[in-house]
Amino acid sequence: MRRIWTGACTTLAVALLTACGSAPVARILPEKPAEKSERKAAPVSLAPAVSEKQLMSAVDEVNSVFFPPDGVTVDAEGRRRLGEHAARLKADGDKVVTLVGHTDDLGSPSYNLAIAEQRVNAVYAVLRSQGVPATQIRRYGLGAEDGGPACKSAACRRLMRRVQLNYD
Repeated sequence: MRRIWTGACTTLAVALLTACGSAPVARILPEKPAEKSERKAAPVSLAPAVSEKQLMSAVDEVNSVFFPPDGVTVDAEGRRRLGEHAARLKADGDKVVTLVGHTDDLGSPSYNLAIAEQRVNAVYAVLRSQGVPATQIRRYGLGAEDGGPACKSAACRRLMRRVQLNYD
C-alpha cells in the first residue's frame, strides 16, 4: 500500500511539473521607473537650526537649578536659589510655577526623561519643604533638548542639565 501511495505521489508531482513547464508563464514586470530628478530634496527640519552658543544664551540661569552629570540631588546653591523662589511664591498665592526638567544629550531618550523627572521631583520636594503649597507648583519632565543641536562642550551640557522654573 505504501509503495502504491508513493508511486501515485511521484506520478502526480511529475505531471504537475510537466504541466507547469509546458504552459507559457505570464510575467508581470515592474513598471519602468520614472525619470529621477538630478536635484535631491533638502532635508526637512521641524526646528530651526540653532548654534550651541544660541542654545546656551537662551538658558535662563536665574530661574534654573543646575545638576551634575547623572545627579538628581539639589546642591547648596540650588537650595539657596530655591529659597528665593519659595519666598516669591509664598508672597503671591496666585503665582504658579512650572518646573521643567531638562537634560543633556548623552543618555538614551528614556534615561533622559527619567532623570529629568527625578530632578523635577527633587526641586518640587525642596519647594514644598520651604512652605510652597502644592497648588502653586506644576511639574513637567522634558528630557534632552528638543530641536536643538547636540552640545559639543562641557559648558553647554552643564547648562542643559537643569530644572527651569517658569512662572505663569
